Amino acid sequence: MIWRGSWEVSNVDFSKVTPDQLFNSIVVMLAIFAAVVTIDKFVDIIKKWRTPTTDTAKKLAMDKQRLDEHEEAITDLRESQQVICSALLAILDHGIHNGNTDQMEKARGELMKYLSKHIGN
Repeated sequence: MIWRGSWEVSNVDFSKVTPDQLFNSIVVMLAIFAAVVTIDKFVDIIKKWRTPTTDTAKKLAMDKQRLDEHEEAITDLRESQQVICSALLAILDHGIHNGNTDQMEKARGELMKYLSKHIGN
């Protein structure tokens, strides 16, 4: 069949096609298909090869976020421990000196400030 620029197709005489020409045509088509499959597999290998770096970058970003959250939690714990220790010291001083009300009021104020900031009313 020969393309003539329209939808008309001329008849080709297939009786002149030799078995060797037919065989060669099939071999060429198979070689083209094999090349396409090989290129596709090569592209898949490259994509799989690059994927771990992308996954690693995502994992590192998530780990950094988690570490930042942990650092913030540790900072809050340190601050609460400082407030609790100062309140405990004021209680001990009050027990020892019996009447250290200024220090007790200051410790109570710091504790209330911390509690309202972190826990609420």
